[in-house]
Amino acid sequence: MKIKVSLISLVIVMMSAFTLTAQYSSSKDAKPNITDLNETKNASKSLDDILKKYKGKVIYLDFWASWCGPCKREMPYSTKLKEQLTGKDVAFVYISTDKNAASWEGMINELGLVGEHYRASAKVKQEIVERFNLQYIPRYVLINKEGVVADDNAKRPSDPMISGDIDKLLM
Repeated sequence: MKIKVSLISLVIVMMSAFTLTAQYSSSKDAKPNITDLNETKNASKSLDDILKKYKGKVIYLDFWASWCGPCKREMPYSTKLKEQLTGKDVAFVYISTDKNAASWEGMINELGLVGEHYRASAKVKQEIVERFNLQYIPRYVLINKEGVVADDNAKRPSDPMISGDIDKLLM
């Protein structure tokens, strides 16, 4: 009896993983915008340099890594949230703490993630820790159109209340 339950559980988990992976790629034509801050040409960039690019928009920062299971489980919800807010002044910005560039880029491609992706340099990681007291991932931050942090511990994309929080900042 225990073996049957274990096998059924295993099958359910495997089916869920395949379903989640399929949900990541909602737009086959869209491609990720990938910036590795560890490359020499980007080494001088700071967190403020990244955020300046999105001034005038609400920013939903997503701190994640390719090895982080909870981070990857949130990605389909992030995709749905992005789709729900299409046409609104919201930027979804993904900052990875990955040490390995190949793992980071591989996971972006494997999961079919689109959007603005950055692999944080040691300098940017330090800035993130100091500014947001980042101690764990996934972690989300909401920044208003003026560039002021509205919520440094924002709800996850899977929380249905996050869209209301973003809508309030769009008003």
